[in-house]
Amino acid sequence: MNKEKQRAVISADALPFNTEHYREWRRRQIMRMAVTYLAPLVILVVYFQYRYIGLEKDSHRVHLGTIAEHQANTLDLFMSERRVNLVNVVDHPRFSVQPLSEEMSDYLSDLRRASEAFVDIGFFDSAGVQLAYAGPHPSLESRNYRNEDWFTTLTSADDNCVITDVYLGFRQQLHFTIAVSRTVGDRFLILRATLDPWRMYEYIESQQMAGDATTYIVNRAGVYQLVEEELGRPLEECPVEVSSEETYGFGEVESDRGSLKYGFRWLRNTEWALIAQSAPGAESFFSTPQSRSVLVSAALLLVAVLVIFNRAGKLVAQQKEADQTRAQLEHAAKLASVGELASGIAHEINNPLAVITEEAGLLMDYTDPQFGHTLDEEDLRQRLGTIQKSAFRCRDITRKLLRFVRKTDFDLQEHDVHDIIDGVIDDLLGPEILVSSIGVERSYDGSLPKLRTDANQLQQVVLNIVNNASDAIGDGKGEIRITTSRRDNNVLISISDTGCGMTSDQLEKVFLPFFTTKEVGKGTGLGLSVSYGIVRGLGGEIEVESAKDIGTTFRLVLPFRQKR
Repeated sequence: MNKEKQRAVISADALPFNTEHYREWRRRQIMRMAVTYLAPLVILVVYFQYRYIGLEKDSHRVHLGTIAEHQANTLDLFMSERRVNLVNVVDHPRFSVQPLSEEMSDYLSDLRRASEAFVDIGFFDSAGVQLAYAGPHPSLESRNYRNEDWFTTLTSADDNCVITDVYLGFRQQLHFTIAVSRTVGDRFLILRATLDPWRMYEYIESQQMAGDATTYIVNRAGVYQLVEEELGRPLEECPVEVSSEETYGFGEVESDRGSLKYGFRWLRNTEWALIAQSAPGAESFFSTPQSRSVLVSAALLLVAVLVIFNRAGKLVAQQKEADQTRAQLEHAAKLASVGELASGIAHEINNPLAVITEEAGLLMDYTDPQFGHTLDEEDLRQRLGTIQKSAFRCRDITRKLLRFVRKTDFDLQEHDVHDIIDGVIDDLLGPEILVSSIGVERSYDGSLPKLRTDANQLQQVVLNIVNNASDAIGDGKGEIRITTSRRDNNVLISISDTGCGMTSDQLEKVFLPFFTTKEVGKGTGLGLSVSYGIVRGLGGEIEVESAKDIGTTFRLVLPFRQKR
């Protein structure tokens, strides 16, 4: 209810400025607060987002690298265990240098108990012929593998173990080979086992963490060894190029699903690289910490914008209230000034009224038959003209007085500052100065350009200062000196008097509302405080110097081009 009353009081009619002025003032306040408060916040948000993105990228790379390292170690361990399983068979004391197929079946059973990845097992001579075999494809027994890559590598290399890439081979099924060799006496023996790569891949997938990455295996040539169907097929070329010169590393690849990051690790037991790649769709915008940070930052900025607009609205309301109070004080000061001028104005009006009364009385006498006087037409016209001139003089005095006390909007126009000063001295204070012993000396700089100001407001300031100067001089003789000059891009109006002056304590309080050095009932203490507010509102400054029993000087410094 109180707020509604306050809004009702602050109406457009009670304010010194129009609606567009306060709208523009509100825009300036919003811009000022945006630069002061919002801009640093935006800079901080952008900076921390930039830093966060870098940290998030590094963290994601490290995460993928950790997955690749973990899975590669798991796969290395798996391959090492399978190799050891096969070596244990060939190194067993009961292993025959010419085993039978029944014995090979027992060996295969032992291997499958260690890992279900084992598919079959075969025994070869130095010529590459499979002498004994156990597994699902007995037709492979007696087949010659002399031209197979794994056999060539094993017989020509110093290492007594070889692990091949994934291939189809005679059986046209994906598998890879682990083969070990031994020299017993003068015989070169080879024991080979084939493994199902998907069994191995199932084991690797079971070790994956959180499902935010997918893993696959490529060889040195960049060919898929094991891969999920949605990424590709085994034995197809992989689009990811993995450096063969580095044991591990990171990278990024563009695909039809966007940019995908990956980390890789080369295995120690075979020429394979395990790649951990960010899972497609795992980094949706609303699920990543980065997006949540962006949303929180945007929410904070939105709150800041709303606070700024709310604060600007409150500042405008406070400014309107302050302007209304100032306008009321200015009007009260005007009325107080009129009260102080009352005697002079009454004398000024009484003079033409006395003339009107005298002329009207004479005309009445001329029309009375008992006096027997006659009045010719020319004399009548002259006396009526005197009455009319005196009436117009009264009208001009009251019109100027009403124009001075009337509430007006703050109106900036081009004015001659000397006309404003003369209007105060000659029109408003003329009668009072004529009957006093106070002299007014005016010294104007004729080269001054037009001043963009509010004439009514500046008129009130000059009136208040001259009135104070007149009161300071009192009933004795004194002088008021008004000069104008130019100071940089400002006009300087100096008003000096030879009155009683002020002490330093009084000088410090001279612009405080309701402070006055006059006797009780002779001053309101509003004149100089209102004048100070008017001058500051016009974009200027007001200076004062005073010395006790010497006099006081007020200087008004006003810019020629006051902004609207």
